[in-house]
Amino acid sequence: MNTRKRWVALGVAATVACGATPLAYAQGGFTLEEVVVTARKRAESLQEVPIAITAIDEQTLQRAGVERPGDYIGLIPNVTIVDTANVGDTQVSIRGIVSTRDAESTFAYVVDGILSTNPNSFNEELFDVQQVEVLKGPQGALYGRNAVAGAILVTTKAPTNEFEGKVTAGAGNQDLRKVSGTISGPIIDDTLLGRLSFSTRQDDGSYSNTFSGRDGVVDFIEDDSFRARAIWDVSPDLTLDFRAGYSEVKAGAINFNAVFAIPQFEAVFGSPAFFADVNQMDANFVFNVPGENQQETRDFAIKLDWDLGFADLVASVAYNDLEEYLLSDGTSATFYGYELTPACQSDRATLNSFTRPDLFGEFFQPFGVLPPGAGNDFVGVYGPYTPTSCDGYQYQERNQEDVSFDARLVSNNDGPINWIAGVYFAEIEREVVIAYGADQGQGFLRQPYVDPTGPNPTDLLFWDEFDTSVQSVYGQLEFDLSETMEVALAVRYDHENRKVMNQVPNVSGSGLNINLPGKINPALENNPDGVPDRETSFSQWQPKLTWSWRPVDDVTVFASYGVGFRSGGFNSVGTDDLLSFWFNSGFGGPGEAVDADLKVRDEYNKEVSEAFELGFKTEWLDRRLRVNASLFRTDVEDNQFFEFFAGPFGLLRAVTTIEDIYIQGFEADFSFVATETLTVYGGLGLLDSQIEENRNRPASVGNDVPQAPDRTANLGAELVYPLASGIDLMARVDWQYTGEMWFHTLQGEQTPTIWNAFFGPGFNQDFSRASRDAYDTVNLRVGLEGESWTVTAWGRNLTDEKYLQEIIPAAEFGGTFNHPSALRTYGVDFSYRF
Repeated sequence: MNTRKRWVALGVAATVACGATPLAYAQGGFTLEEVVVTARKRAESLQEVPIAITAIDEQTLQRAGVERPGDYIGLIPNVTIVDTANVGDTQVSIRGIVSTRDAESTFAYVVDGILSTNPNSFNEELFDVQQVEVLKGPQGALYGRNAVAGAILVTTKAPTNEFEGKVTAGAGNQDLRKVSGTISGPIIDDTLLGRLSFSTRQDDGSYSNTFSGRDGVVDFIEDDSFRARAIWDVSPDLTLDFRAGYSEVKAGAINFNAVFAIPQFEAVFGSPAFFADVNQMDANFVFNVPGENQQETRDFAIKLDWDLGFADLVASVAYNDLEEYLLSDGTSATFYGYELTPACQSDRATLNSFTRPDLFGEFFQPFGVLPPGAGNDFVGVYGPYTPTSCDGYQYQERNQEDVSFDARLVSNNDGPINWIAGVYFAEIEREVVIAYGADQGQGFLRQPYVDPTGPNPTDLLFWDEFDTSVQSVYGQLEFDLSETMEVALAVRYDHENRKVMNQVPNVSGSGLNINLPGKINPALENNPDGVPDRETSFSQWQPKLTWSWRPVDDVTVFASYGVGFRSGGFNSVGTDDLLSFWFNSGFGGPGEAVDADLKVRDEYNKEVSEAFELGFKTEWLDRRLRVNASLFRTDVEDNQFFEFFAGPFGLLRAVTTIEDIYIQGFEADFSFVATETLTVYGGLGLLDSQIEENRNRPASVGNDVPQAPDRTANLGAELVYPLASGIDLMARVDWQYTGEMWFHTLQGEQTPTIWNAFFGPGFNQDFSRASRDAYDTVNLRVGLEGESWTVTAWGRNLTDEKYLQEIIPAAEFGGTFNHPSALRTYGVDFSYRF
C-alpha cells in the first residue's frame, strides 16, 4: 500500500505522456497549442471534453516515427498492445480491459468518423494520417457495441484544393525497405477534391530459422497498401466523403517457442528446463513448415454531411472484405500422433538430438528426439513447432465480409442544449477455420479440408460460418447547468442476432494420427446426421452520465458513470466435446484421469461492465504546462477471456468467461514547454485488479486480471532547434516502461494436466514462473527539417532489450507458448513535399 501511495504521489507531482504538443506563440512568449478532438462526434477542445483522451497530431506522428498502432500505444499510460500470432491478431488493453483473441474487440475503431467492423483494420499501416485520438473508459453510448474499454479514432488527411504531394523512403537493418507517397488536389475546380496515397514495406524481422539457416522466414512482413479519398461539395450545405482502400500482406505467423511448467517433471528427470522461468527462454526457431500469413483486404465507405439548419445529418455506409489464412507447424509431436508415419520416421533418422543439438538443445533439457529403431518409438520429448514432420501442421482461416449503416442528427451548437440522435445497422458474415493434419513432406493444400489421398490429410477440423445482424439506436443530450457546468446523458440500445452454421464434412480423419481415430470433428460423434445450426440473440442498454465543471478558464473537473457491452458468441462447434473427452471426467476418455473440471462451452455469454471515473484537465504557467489526470474503477461481469489448449489432439482456441473482475487505477500525463525549442512530456498509469469469481478456474480467485500490468510509464523530450534559415534540427527521445504482466488467470495455483493420464497423479502445472517481467525501451530520432524535405536517422529499442511480446499458457498441456519481441532496429528516412 505504501508503494502504491508513492506511485500516486509521483504521478500527481511529476505526472510523467502523450507525445509532444505543438507550440503556439502568444503575447510575450510561447504556449501549448490548442488541440481539437471529435470524441463526442463534434469538434471540441481537448481540455474541455469530459473524457480521458490522448490526442496525437500529424506532426507528432511524424516526429515520433509512428507507422503502426504499436508505435503510439507506448506513448499512452494504461494502454498496452500484444501483436504476435498473425498481422491482424492484436490484443489492446485499455485500463486493463483487453480485446480478446477470437471474440469481439473491446474498443471501437473509427476511421474518418466511420466505425470499422473489420477485425484486422486496426493493425494496418498508418500513413497519410492527420490525427489519432485514444478515448479511455466505456464509449458504447456513442460508438456502439464492444466499446467497453474505449475508442480509437483515426482521422486521415483530407483532399486539398491545391495540388500537393509527398514521397517518403526509408531503409534500415533487417533488410528494411519502405516507400510511401501521396498526391492530392482538385479534380473539378474546388467542388470535387481527391487524394491518393500508398505505402509499401518489406522487413526480414529480427529472427532467423536455425533449421533452414534462412533469414526472412520468421517475423518478416511484406505490406502493400493503397488508399483513395474524395470529397465532393455538392452544394454549400451538402458534402459527400468517399473513401476506398486495398491492402495485401504477407508475413510470418505462429512464431512461438514452448516452455514447460511442471515441477514434478523437474523432480523426476532432474532438469530445471521442465519448470523454467519464461523470461529466461532463448528463442530458437526450428520449424520445417515456415509460418505464413496472407491477408487481402478491401474497404469502401461513403459519408454524407448535410446541414439542415437546425442540425447536421451525418450518414455513412461502409463495406469491408477480408480474406486471410495462416499455415504453420503443429504442436503435438510429443504426444506421438504421427510417430509411425513414414515422414516422421524418415525425419528422425537425420534430425535427432544426437545429430542436431543445435535444433533440440542439450539432450532432454527438456527436449529429446531419438532416431528410429527398436524401443525408440513413443519415447522422446519433441516439443511443438519442430524441424520434423512428427508434429503435423495447422491451417487457419479468418474471412469476413460486412456492410454497416450509421445515421445521426447532430444539433448545431447554437444554444445551451446540444443533442445527438442516431441509428446503426450492420450485417456481418464471418468464416473461421482451424484445421490440424499430417505433414507428409509433400507440400500443402491451403484449404480447410484435405481428404486422405491429399498431400496433407486433415485429421481434426473446426469450420464454422457466423452470421451477425446488429440494430442500434443511440442519442446524447448535453445541457448547461450554468455558464461553467455541464451535464451530458448518452444512451444506446444494441440488439444483436448471431447464427452459426457448421461446415465440417461428415467424415473420419485420415487415420495417420493415432490419437484421432474417429470423426474429423468430435461433435459429429453425437450428431451422426450432421451438426445442427445454432442461433441466439444478445441485447443491452448502455447509458453514460457525465458531469463537467470549469471553475476557471484553465481547469476542467469531470466525473462519469457508464455501462459497456460486448456481445456474446460461439466457439467452434465441437469445442465442448473435444475438451471434455480429453480433460474432464465422466466422458469415457483420458479426461477420467485428468479431471480438470473445465467449463468451456460451445457458446459464451455477453460481457457487461460498469465504470466510474473522476478526473481533471489543467493548464498552468500561461499555458506552457498541461497536466491531466483521472481516477477510475471498472467492474466487469462475464469478462471474455481467451484460452489455448494443446494436447494429443493438436490445438484448440476457445473463449471462456470470468464471472466477476474489477480494475481500478490512476493515470496522469503532462506536456511542458521548457524553452522555445524544447518540450518535455510524460505519463504514468497505475492499475489494481482482481478476479472475484471464475467458475472455469476457481483456483484463480484473488489473482490479478490478465494483461493488466500494475504500472506503465513513459517520458520523453523533443528538441526543435533552428540551424539556418528554413532548416531545423529535430531530436526526439522516448522512454517507455511496462510493468510485470500475467497472461492467464492461473498464476501459481497447481491444476491437473494431460500428463496425469499417462504417468499418474502429481504432474500438475504451476505458472508461478510464467509472468512477463517488467521491461523498458528507448527510441531515438534525430533529423533535419527543411521547408520541403526531412531526413531522419532513427533507432527503436536502442538498448536491445530482450523481452517477451506474449505468453500463451496452456494449463492442461502444462506449459506456455512464448513469442519474443523485436530486437533493436535502426535506419534512415527521407521525405520530400511538393
